[in-house]
Amino acid sequence: MKDFLLIMLFAAIGAGSAFANHHPGGQHSAQPQATAASQKVGTGTGLIQQIDKERGAVTIKHGPLQGLNMSAMTMTFLVKDKTMLSNLQPLQKVEFELTFDGRQFLITSIK
Repeated sequence: MKDFLLIMLFAAIGAGSAFANHHPGGQHSAQPQATAASQKVGTGTGLIQQIDKERGAVTIKHGPLQGLNMSAMTMTFLVKDKTMLSNLQPLQKVEFELTFDGRQFLITSIK
């Protein structure tokens, strides 16, 4: 009886995960698709700590990021276009906009 209940439990869990990955049209996916609608947008202000023009990245000691529910910290962000870094200098105060797609932050505007 105990074995039967375990088999039923595993069958129910397996069926639930099959429905969770169902897409219209009969297609199934093991990983959820990232969409533009799932992309979050935020804004912040901070102090530039380091600039890596070759990599297209900037390290900013920033305050809380509005729209992303992120507290103040120091982070390195990639920029959408490396030319955005040409007029920036360490210890410069900046305002920036960024996106987060669930994996990566990307600065889309910085001044």
